[in-house]
Amino acid sequence: MNNLKVIFATVVIFGAGVITGGLLVNYVHNSRPKAFHKPAVDVRPPLTNAVARVPEAPKLKAPEILNRQFLQRLNEELHLTPEQHEAILKIINEGQNQVHKVIQDSRLEIREVLTPEQRRSFDDLVKRPFHKPAFTTNAPALLLPVTNSPPTNAPAN
Repeated sequence: MNNLKVIFATVVIFGAGVITGGLLVNYVHNSRPKAFHKPAVDVRPPLTNAVARVPEAPKLKAPEILNRQFLQRLNEELHLTPEQHEAILKIINEGQNQVHKVIQDSRLEIREVLTPEQRRSFDDLVKRPFHKPAFTTNAPALLLPVTNSPPTNAPAN
């Protein structure tokens, strides 16, 4: 009899884990922003004045535009000529170089504001790879007071 209870409890726990995992996967899949798809037919009402409207291009983030996967997607969807491909590749490379220069300049400006000890820590921080968290939350960030004094281990009164 006890063996049946243990087996039943194990099956219930396993089933709860499977259901929770499935719900979590579904939640993560549905919470990601969907890719922008422009309808094939313009569904806007006709213009009533004489000024023609220029269709707005979707706003793309710089890293999305400045990577070679974007060029590959352009090539697949727009069927670029070899000349267009080379010209766009050149633009992407120049943009990447400009972004790299802005980042380096920003780091130098940040270092100028810091104390020598903070500069050493900043240099170590910059060397570490940055990993985006796999999951994010809508919970508010934990706000801590900013102080210039080092933390103490004194017990609270």
